[in-house]
Amino acid sequence: MIVYTRPPYPSYMDRPETAYPYLLINAYDETTLRYVGKDSARFIRSVILDSGVHSVFHRRELKEYPGGHQYWIARVASIWRSLARYVKESYAVIPDYPADYENNEIADNVERTFRNIEYAVERHPDVRWIIPIQGKKDDVVSVVKSFEYIRDSGLLERYDYVAIAPTCTTNDLKFLRDVAQIIWKRVKQVEGEGRHIKIHMFGVTMKAWRSIAPFVDSTDTIVINYMCRLMTGTMCTRKTEKETAWRMFVEKASQMAAIKRL
Repeated sequence: MIVYTRPPYPSYMDRPETAYPYLLINAYDETTLRYVGKDSARFIRSVILDSGVHSVFHRRELKEYPGGHQYWIARVASIWRSLARYVKESYAVIPDYPADYENNEIADNVERTFRNIEYAVERHPDVRWIIPIQGKKDDVVSVVKSFEYIRDSGLLERYDYVAIAPTCTTNDLKFLRDVAQIIWKRVKQVEGEGRHIKIHMFGVTMKAWRSIAPFVDSTDTIVINYMCRLMTGTMCTRKTEKETAWRMFVEKASQMAAIKRL
């Protein structure tokens, strides 16, 4: 299982001893684009461009993406094209809507995610989209229903990467393992001979990594936030703390990379 993230500083990406091959870029935070360029591209195997869900809906507590969903989808598509010039294996998540932020409940998150999926694939068919499978918090059935909609819409015939949500805030390890295993089984049923549809799971707690790794190809994390809490109980502020947290993460990620999806 691959873990997408970012090193503590963009300069890490210019040296082979500190570069990380699987980058997570945030469409809301343009400073993260500094991680991808002509000097770092040779060290990058794959990039996922996230739509900025956490920044938009949790930190700012908005109900819609800035400028509206059509503007934001176009923005994500434009940023993806810039990234794809440097890294061939670049993907972009279709902007979706979460249901698991207690400070910003979005009741119709599934329906609005479907709307965005339909708009994105029609208006920007050149983008290598990751199709989000949204649902309600800790509700396996709602996620499976979303998968069935995506399958029945023919999207899995056009795109080879899906992402399971909402999974960023939950600590229900049984839910995470169950939903990963069920979606894995559904994907296997439609893959067909010689085809592999990749499965991502958004922002899963590190405690669940070993449980989901046999069923998904990738997850993501903001590593500094997580590792610093383990070390100090709060956010890291000193460079040495961030560097130590990064080394801890790289060791953990290498262990996960050894676990291949069934």
